[in-house]
Amino acid sequence: MLLLGGSGNDNEDVVMHDATTAQAAVSNTAAEGTHVRKHNDEQMKRAIQESLEVNQLEQTNQVKDAEMISFRDIEKKKAMNKKKKEKKKTEVIDLISDDEVEDEKPSSKKKKENKVPRPAATTQKKQPKSAAAINAGKAATSRFNNNKTTTKTPFNINNHKPKTTSLDYTHPNLKLPTKMSNKSKEEQIMRCANRVKSHVMAVDTLLRVLTSVKTHPDNGKFRVIDRTNVNYVKYVRDAPGAEDLLHAMNYHSMLPGANELRLERHCVDDILLYLGISSLEQMKLTNEYIENKKQLAFHKEMARIGKMNGSIMSSMLEYETNVRLEYMSKCPTEPPIGRGAIMSIYLGNENEKIQGGYVTRRFDGDDILNDVLNWLGGCYGNEILDKMGRNGGNNAKREWCLCDLNRYPILPLDIEKHGKKTLQFLGLFPSGKLGVRLSSDAWRDRKEDALEFDIHGSARGLGAASRSMLH
Repeated sequence: MLLLGGSGNDNEDVVMHDATTAQAAVSNTAAEGTHVRKHNDEQMKRAIQESLEVNQLEQTNQVKDAEMISFRDIEKKKAMNKKKKEKKKTEVIDLISDDEVEDEKPSSKKKKENKVPRPAATTQKKQPKSAAAINAGKAATSRFNNNKTTTKTPFNINNHKPKTTSLDYTHPNLKLPTKMSNKSKEEQIMRCANRVKSHVMAVDTLLRVLTSVKTHPDNGKFRVIDRTNVNYVKYVRDAPGAEDLLHAMNYHSMLPGANELRLERHCVDDILLYLGISSLEQMKLTNEYIENKKQLAFHKEMARIGKMNGSIMSSMLEYETNVRLEYMSKCPTEPPIGRGAIMSIYLGNENEKIQGGYVTRRFDGDDILNDVLNWLGGCYGNEILDKMGRNGGNNAKREWCLCDLNRYPILPLDIEKHGKKTLQFLGLFPSGKLGVRLSSDAWRDRKEDALEFDIHGSARGLGAASRSMLH
């Protein structure tokens, strides 16, 4: 500008003019940007509304098309039925003459030509919007608005929070009892001892462990329990409440999944040991523990007698051999295969499967119960019959009894009263299943008048009658 002869003031005016024009351009672009954004939003809303209307029209058209198709199918079925009726008529006419058939053929063609006219398509009227369409439109607009206001963040597995499906969230008004671990130590010990009382070996084992820890608290071997031990696995691990009782006594695993429970020296609590020992001793006085203790001792006796089965014994004393031979000499001859009743006797419970505790033999229907008892004495000797009270008279204690397992409920057989009755009369024919069981207190004390023995059993011959009728 100086070269052209211009002044300095003119230059300043030019600069100011350029600045004002730039500011005006920026303001114009900002205004245009807001206008464009509003215009785009209106176009999006308009497109969503139009798409909803198009979807409604398509749905109405699909419904109408389905109605037309169903109407056509109905008309086709009607036409098919008419054809079938016409065929039946022609078959009847064939039996009369051929001329009548020829006369009727063109009439059938005319019927085919007379097709049912299709109903004219009704003019499409704009139906009101359904609630589903309105809700879909609202959801689409809300998603559109949310996408404008919120910014999407990349997915990160560490920041991902799954939906809460806890019971407190799904059922807020539900009240649950407190967990056993949140209860007091005293209540935990009492509850666990009450649960484990029916398992005799578990009670005895736990009582022995706690007593040893109380007597020798500094001895580490009494404060460590191997969970892989055979006796622990058999009697304690699966008993309900057994391991929970040990946890209440401060036994714990050093590592997750470890096969060892350890009681640290500083965790030994004399008060907890006293509570555990006293609660287990109280459980030994309950009826459940006493009855199961008797059953356990009876099972051991049956296992011992099962080893005395003549079929599995390798050697036998001379006296025992003579006794068994004498019993066998009183047994009748065994019927051949295909005749007689198969008699089976189990020592103890049938499910226990005691080794040598199962014998079987065939008997005739007119054989008596004493024959079966003599055979049982020949298999196992005097001990079973003596404890059933056969050889001791009326004063003998009936510690064990012979039960008919085919009756329900299972009731003992009075071998003294029914010894001379036939197997058919006692309901043991054509097959019999007997079991040597531990006697109840009423049966052992010879209280046959008790109500438990005057019960009608299952329908099986004369065994369906009450026990008092079999005299």
